[in-house]
Amino acid sequence: MQFTILLFGLGLALAQAQWSAPPLIKPQIISEIPHDSAAFTQGLIWIDGKLFESTGLYGKSSLRELNPNTGTILHIQTVPQQYFAEGLAQFHGELIQLTWKEGVAFRYPMKSWGRPAHFNYSGEGWGLATLGQNIWMSNGSDTLFRRNGAFKITGKVPVKLEGRPVERLNELEGVANKIVANIWYSDSLIIVDPHDGRVLAVVDASDLVSRSHRRSRDDVLNGIAYDTRKKFFFITGKNWPVIFKVRIPFTF
Repeated sequence: MQFTILLFGLGLALAQAQWSAPPLIKPQIISEIPHDSAAFTQGLIWIDGKLFESTGLYGKSSLRELNPNTGTILHIQTVPQQYFAEGLAQFHGELIQLTWKEGVAFRYPMKSWGRPAHFNYSGEGWGLATLGQNIWMSNGSDTLFRRNGAFKITGKVPVKLEGRPVERLNELEGVANKIVANIWYSDSLIIVDPHDGRVLAVVDASDLVSRSHRRSRDDVLNGIAYDTRKKFFFITGKNWPVIFKVRIPFTF
């Protein structure tokens, strides 16, 4: 009986530790750069000194290369008007851009954009991020989907904060075996362990939202990119006239 009680107590302690409240942290603003306020930002990534952005809406979707110091649009590729572009990630030397409900992903070679190739997938596309040999995708639910090089689903990980599902997962960024995600219509980001879906930290970005000069509540936080050299993030939102360079006080 004592051994059973001991095991029960140990299991309860482990469960409490697993779902303990994660720290609440705030990003530290380094600087601000201009951003096209007509850009309905869906995805943002930094690759070898270059900043790429996916913008959405039917008839206005695009893939852009931005100057990471000035926000100037260096290159723009429009997306056919029947598609609503979504998340963006680099994978196997290409840029992969999702679409919302069309079940089509566009593939752009990094060296020459030109006319993109495309492939099909099922379900809605929201956010996209690369970690190692896998690509992770969100669809607005509480679940992250792990996909392989052929874009086949190889795993599903429900995301939980203190044991409760976190729904409306949107834009994703992979950083050192962690996933930074924003939540649609939230002023916070979360840092997720993709192995078990546990939220490791909550990033309160309300200061960024208040300084964003957004024109509408619908101009939500959306767009996360990580500079792997200087260890800071680019964070923006839909139709925001500014991109923030910030440091997030978390050990990745």
